Amino acid sequence: RPPSGLGPVARDRAGLALAAYRARVDLLHPLASPTPVLWRGLAAMTVHDATPWLHPDAAGTRWYTRPLYPQAIARAAAIFTVSEAAREDLVRAAGAPRERVFVTPNGVDPRFFDLRPPEGPRAPYLLAVGTFEPRKNLPVLLEAFRSLRRDGRDLQLVVAGHQAFTQLLPLGDLAPHVRLTGVVTDDELRTLYAGAARFVMPSLHEGFGLPLAEAMAAGVPAVASDIPALREVGGEAVRYADPRDPDGFAAAIRTALDDREGSQLRTAAGRGRARRFRWEETASATLAVYRRVLREAGRS
Repeated sequence: RPPSGLGPVARDRAGLALAAYRARVDLLHPLASPTPVLWRGLAAMTVHDATPWLHPDAAGTRWYTRPLYPQAIARAAAIFTVSEAAREDLVRAAGAPRERVFVTPNGVDPRFFDLRPPEGPRAPYLLAVGTFEPRKNLPVLLEAFRSLRRDGRDLQLVVAGHQAFTQLLPLGDLAPHVRLTGVVTDDELRTLYAGAARFVMPSLHEGFGLPLAEAMAAGVPAVASDIPALREVGGEAVRYADPRDPDGFAAAIRTALDDREGSQLRTAAGRGRARRFRWEETASATLAVYRRVLREAGRS
């Protein structure tokens, strides 16, 4: 057991290290946290994006990231991340050694490919999925949505995901037309995708952008920020806009709503592109890196 005087996070990290030593682990890879300080064996780690360095105001749970990640990055035999864009960010902002950063993209749940629109009449809505962190840029989306409402469009906006910062989102006159779902189940999320008129993702920064890949798999035409990670995921299947320009973002959504033929073509392209993101491929690539690391360390 780890020392009882430690805080809960430290106890968890210490307990993991002690358990790994007792099990004679050859390679330790904590998936959602930095390598424990007490671990001195061979280690791999996952860093999904460079948010803690580029957007330190992002999330309350990142308070421990800045002190713990630098030492873990320096010691890691392999650092996994989810896109080439995230890899470049980690090298530039976090000082990660480029030769030890490996890209293993996220996968899309196959069930997103089999969605069918709900039956019966429904009000058309734009769907955004994610947290209320500042980097998610929801105020710009609200301004773009307000512009669309001024056009006389009978649109709703649905925002799904963890909403600890709801009080920071000024809805004002848009309140009757915006639905904040909070955290939803997997089934509820798929239902929201299935019924959406368009998917919108105005993020200032992403490591991958899994909701965009899910929207493409679900056949929902998407408008996303013109940033490297989302370009990497969406390719030519997505319409892009400057995330700092509400008018430009609104214009891109208008085009996506009005250009039905173009949206159909992008929908088909998006489904095909989303099929590239398979968890089986992620697992295979991860295993290949494990084998390489162990081979270089002289272990079978």
